[in-house]
Amino acid sequence: MNTNTPGGPSGLDAGAPEFEYVKWSPKFELGIPVIDAQHKTLVNLCNSFYQTLIQRKSDWKMPWEESLAGTLRKCVEYAMTHLKDEEKLMSACGYPGYAQHKQAHALFIKEILSTTEGFKDATIGTAFKFVKFLYDWILSHIAHDDKLYVPYVLDYYRKQHEGR
Repeated sequence: MNTNTPGGPSGLDAGAPEFEYVKWSPKFELGIPVIDAQHKTLVNLCNSFYQTLIQRKSDWKMPWEESLAGTLRKCVEYAMTHLKDEEKLMSACGYPGYAQHKQAHALFIKEILSTTEGFKDATIGTAFKFVKFLYDWILSHIAHDDKLYVPYVLDYYRKQHEGR
């Protein structure tokens, strides 16, 4: 498996069938098992989308849009479910940055829904840009923004456990 990602997406190896566009890293872990598991799934879906795109780019027998539609749909559906779960958790623990974080989620959802709706008219270049957008989101949002609510969630869990 090629997991060598020097400089992120610029170190592409299109011939590697299991190339990880986004390599899971401990820096993504929040210490909240359910959220960490969901984040890993989002990374895997991003990688799956990228792998399918690379395979389709080299095999033009099937229209690339058709081969990617299912993977894109899974990615969008799972992302929306995850964001709702994350927002419920932030709300429950009283995270003071909840409104701002929820707004960031809304902008992300708007972008992925826009991509989904316009996918029939997309070019392969647009599809690669979308994968880059997912990559950037994972690096900035999961690795930084999500870490801001962690102390509040862990404190909430601790209080819930002590109250038993």
